[in-house]
Amino acid sequence: MIRLVLSLCLLTLSCAAQGLPPVFEKWTADQKNVGDIQVSFQQTRTTPVLKEPAKSEGRFWKMQDGRFRWELGSPPTTTLLFNGEKAFLKEGKEAAWQTLNPDDRRARAWMRFLNGREMDTASLTENFTVKVTQQEAKFATITLVPKPLLVKKHLKQIDLQIEPGGKRLYLLRIIQGDGSTLTMTFGEPKPAKASQELFTAQ
Repeated sequence: MIRLVLSLCLLTLSCAAQGLPPVFEKWTADQKNVGDIQVSFQQTRTTPVLKEPAKSEGRFWKMQDGRFRWELGSPPTTTLLFNGEKAFLKEGKEAAWQTLNPDDRRARAWMRFLNGREMDTASLTENFTVKVTQQEAKFATITLVPKPLLVKKHLKQIDLQIEPGGKRLYLLRIIQGDGSTLTMTFGEPKPAKASQELFTAQ
């Protein structure tokens, strides 16, 4: 279920659809021109059965030409990379690299989010009610509430905190139907160098 929710969530980050709140529409459009960047993040997961939140750190590289690398854990326990032609996944420090079809469900959401060429503009507003729930000088909170009944059973809402008039994403929070949450807090994007090693499965 978390992959479905994450797929829906990350799809919103690569969509620029008509009818969105102006601050969000401008922000999504600006994502196409962020350049080559590296971003660190902290992921926090809560569920009704966990006594304490599960926390992990990660980072990703996103290149203007569509290549990307995503790492979760420090040192990384999960790595997903796309070298411009093929996607590769490594799940575990000692695990072998797997070659993924870009349409594989394990890669599809990240392809849409991190590959600037995968701009799927399929009808965001038909599937979500999108509204600004908080607006300050330095950040705006955008809330997406699903419309389809099937999705509503599993996904309550998605919250994004973005930089008004800028390109930064501060926070992404997914609230599921059972009360579980997945929150990702992002650091400030930094210019990245596209080294050959970064996009090689080795």
